[in-house]
Formats: sequence, C-alpha cells, structure tokens
Amino acid sequence: MPYSPLTLSNTFVARHGHESPLTHMKLQKLCFYAYGWWLAYNPDPILTEGPEVWQYGPVFSSLYNVLSTKRSEPIATPQSATPNDDPLPIQWVDWIWQRYGNLPSMALSNMTHEVGTPWQIEAALHNYRVPRHHRIPDEVIRQYFQAEAQRLNAPAA
Repeated sequence: MPYSPLTLSNTFVARHGHESPLTHMKLQKLCFYAYGWWLAYNPDPILTEGPEVWQYGPVFSSLYNVLSTKRSEPIATPQSATPNDDPLPIQWVDWIWQRYGNLPSMALSNMTHEVGTPWQIEAALHNYRVPRHHRIPDEVIRQYFQAEAQRLNAPAA
C-alpha cells in the first residue's frame, strides 16, 4: 500500500525530530531520497505521488500544501493526522535518516541539483524553465538510484 508523503514526513519527525531540526525543505528532500532509494530496489513507488521539479529541487506538492506555512521554522511534531495509513517500513526510514539526516536542508537541496541527478536531468530537458507541476518520471529516479547503489557497492580501486 503506498503512503502519503505526509505520512513519511511525519514518521521522520516522530522518529528523528529530536536529533536534528527538521524544516519543510529538509523533510521534502528526505522524502525525495526515501522515494528514490525505494524505487532502486522495488518495482512500485512507496508514496502516493512522485516528486515534481521545483526551483529548490524535488518537491511533493501535497506535502508542500501542508508544510508551506512553516517556512524555515523547525517542525518538532507530526503535522495533521494521516488516518488509514499503515506504519511505514521503519528500517528503511532509519536507513535514509542515517544517510542524510545529519545534512542541513541547503546541502540536501544542493545535492539534488548536481549534474546527473533526476531533478537536474528534467530541469535541463526544459532549459531550466520547467512547467509547473512537472513530475520527475519514476524511471529517471529509478535509474539514478540504481546507479548510485552500484557505485556504493563497487569495490574500491
């Protein structure tokens, strides 16, 4: 069963919000990395929507609609209830946190803009004038994260 981006965001806040300040931007980027790594190993998306190309990197519109009033203030508690969602795979959430949770939101945003990332590929295809609500195709995300998985598992030269 796919989860809403808000459910994933709330899980990051509930499990790790006490360890590091979580802002709207940081939660967006953590959700993007979680989405991408899931697609690297699974045929179907874990979330009910995919990320879109926005100025500061990948964004989940529904999550933006809930968190936009928070601006850059820390989000210390889960936001609005998400009924009927089963618990997320906690090991996966914690793995994403271990990998990206210590990074500031701007560092995460900058990482999504690097050459060859799904956001950059889609933005470049549109000469960086991407139509509003342009979704990053799952296959572009999958290929990027599968390549990252291979790179990380490759033996050192």
